[in-house]
Amino acid sequence: MDSMFEDDISILTQEALGPDEDWLDSPNTDLSGEMCSASHFALITAYDDIKNRLTGLERENSTLKRRLKMYEVKYPLIGEFGEEHIFSLYEAKETSLLKSEKASLQQQLNQFQHEREEQLEEMIQAYEKLCVEKADLETELGEMRALVETHLSRIRSLEQQLRQRDGGAFPGLGAQDVPFIALH
Repeated sequence: MDSMFEDDISILTQEALGPDEDWLDSPNTDLSGEMCSASHFALITAYDDIKNRLTGLERENSTLKRRLKMYEVKYPLIGEFGEEHIFSLYEAKETSLLKSEKASLQQQLNQFQHEREEQLEEMIQAYEKLCVEKADLETELGEMRALVETHLSRIRSLEQQLRQRDGGAFPGLGAQDVPFIALH
């Protein structure tokens, strides 16, 4: 604040006077009327400047007071406790809310992870069960193929025996009909 007024008020200090001029405090009668009127003019100018600045600061102060009252209406804690208590109380409430929310979120995360682990375990068990069933089905399929092959070889051998035994009894039965019988 000193730096704001320093340049304007310097006209009232002795440094602002010229080197051959004296300060007006001294009871010197040699001073001319011009020197007194210049000093008087400087004082009046400084007084008006200070008065204008004071008026501006008072306006700004009243504006800030109005804003403070609006905030007191909006946030009633300001009027009751003052600024220091407000922020600490507000921060304490906010911190406690954040902590409770964090704890709640952590609990939900733990529950979600537990549910995911259970689902994953169930999926692994279902996959293992499917793998066992697949292996069983592949074994059964292999057995069925082996059974089909044995039946086919038996059927072929029986057809050959029939052809050899009945070769003359059924003259219409020749090499063309054999695949048809094998298919049936």
